[in-house]
Amino acid sequence: MFRLAWLRELIGEPANGRTMQPPELAGMRFAPGPVLIAYASQTGVAEDLAAAAREQLRGAGVTSRVADFEALDRAMLETASQALFLASTTYDGDPPEMANTFSRMTMAQPASLAHLRYGLLALGDHGYADFRAFGRALDAWLAASGAQAWFPRIEVDDEDAAALERWHAQVAALAATVAMQGDNSFPTERPA
Repeated sequence: MFRLAWLRELIGEPANGRTMQPPELAGMRFAPGPVLIAYASQTGVAEDLAAAAREQLRGAGVTSRVADFEALDRAMLETASQALFLASTTYDGDPPEMANTFSRMTMAQPASLAHLRYGLLALGDHGYADFRAFGRALDAWLAASGAQAWFPRIEVDDEDAAALERWHAQVAALAATVAMQGDNSFPTERPA
């Protein structure tokens, strides 16, 4: 169940009637296997956005797997070939409670993630001093681990609609790229 009305727009038509144009991802290739969608949420916004991303991918016939950061570990990342990360920041730059162990243990040193392609959404509230610090730290750790970003990190300040539209457009472009490739390695996901 989506907690925020604007999230429903992310997997359907925008309320303002505009058709969103996804960015071009020329030459993008997806590896076989599901897209890992990992979220770190304190209030549920990142979790809802992860569900919306899953629906976008499902609509294009792309299999995905959603995991919160409490379940995320180095082994899961080392076996994933593509991932979307949605990372909230709490207070003055802290990770959400569900990401404390991941932040403290897994991110303590780089991993071997040269095979991983990813997109990252960093969420926060400018009312705090370092309001997207966890998302930025995660992005830096992924880069230091050899992972390659599909697109530059998207930062959201307090549910900014324009930034969320950019995220939605990137996820839509990724889904469309897979659909255009006609890649049979992504079976249509079975309903849960």
